[in-house]
Formats: sequence, C-alpha cells, structure tokens
Amino acid sequence: MSKSAKSAARHETAFASWIRRNGYPPAEAVERFLEMSDYFLGELETLEPSEREKMISEARAYLQRRSTEDNFTMQFPTVYLCKDKHGRQLRYTVTLTIGEDQAEWIGRVWADDQYLGEVTGSGSGPKANYLALARMHIESQIDCQDAIVKRPLPDQW
Repeated sequence: MSKSAKSAARHETAFASWIRRNGYPPAEAVERFLEMSDYFLGELETLEPSEREKMISEARAYLQRRSTEDNFTMQFPTVYLCKDKHGRQLRYTVTLTIGEDQAEWIGRVWADDQYLGEVTGSGSGPKANYLALARMHIESQIDCQDAIVKRPLPDQW
C-alpha cells in the first residue's frame, strides 16, 4: 500500500469517527472536518507549508469523493434538521430499536458544533411509522426543559 493510500485510509477512518461524533451528513462534513478535526490539524502540524496545502487538497478530494459513495454514506444515520423556539438550527439523528409491536428510540441532538445530548422515547402500535413517531417526539421535546439529557456519545454505534 502506497504512502498516499495509507494516508487516505487513516483520513477516512478519522473522518468517519468525526462524523459520528459531530452529527453531520458526510457530504456536508468534509470542510468542517478539515478545519476543525484535532486529528487532521495534528497531521498538518508535522508538515511544511507546501506539504500542508497538498495534503489538504488530496484529503478534500478523496473525502468528497467517498462522501458521494453509497457504501460509505450508508454507514451513518440520516441527519435531520429543525429549529428550536429561539430559531437556532439544530441537527439530530435517530437510532431506532424496533420490536414486534413497539419501538424505542434515541435522538442525538447538536447545535452548531456542540453536542447537546439525547432525547429518548418509545411508542407502540401495529403498523406504526416509528421513524415518523420518533421524529415528532424528538422535535416536540427539544424545547422542553430537561428533555435533552447530556450523556456521553457512545464510542461505537
């Protein structure tokens, strides 16, 4: 494996982890990752200025390409947008656990670059649209005091 291929694989792994921890859709996350990721900024520190530009350019091209490939993007939950009562743009993901006649969900919520926490809930009923139910619940709870519980993000999910 070439040095460039090894770098690309490391960048992709760090990018995937960063996406999960920051709640962005892959295609929208590339620039933020390159500007804000501790991993990527650390990689740049060891390089000369001319090498930095080359690495940024190569990483950007590679990650933008990967962010359009289904086999990469399908490993991430869909990111939904809503606004709170103050007009602040929020992002959230939904993790569903579906049983025979019921479901439980976790909505993870972010504002800008800050992880706010989780909104949990459950619902039941035959043939229920659990994703729609979960989204309505999460969006209705976002403005309720103490509805978003600050828990650490899981290491893997």
